[in-house]
Amino acid sequence: MSLWAIDSPNVELRPNTSESELQTLIRAVYKQILGNAHLLESERLATAESQLRDRKISVREFVNTVAKSELYQSLFFNSSSQYRFIELNFKHLLGRPPADQAEISEHVRIYNEQG
Repeated sequence: MSLWAIDSPNVELRPNTSESELQTLIRAVYKQILGNAHLLESERLATAESQLRDRKISVREFVNTVAKSELYQSLFFNSSSQYRFIELNFKHLLGRPPADQAEISEHVRIYNEQG
């Protein structure tokens, strides 16, 4: 799976990916999802990084883990309104803004019904 961001080149995990390339991919995920590729060592998701390195999880699963992490929640979920959080999810996870107010409204409905 490749990771796409507006301001960075595509990166992907291939069978022969070197450690350097893997670190580039991990930094790209952190930058895309958290807005910062340079995290304190205590903020990094070492278990998920290790699972990705060992190919026990895919890039998609790594992105999912970062997006569901306590760190993501503390940075964006707990400190933002519903609307802002939804807009940030679009930006961080889809690499685009919501298409229109109807799309935001649909996600607000989901947020209110399912959390």
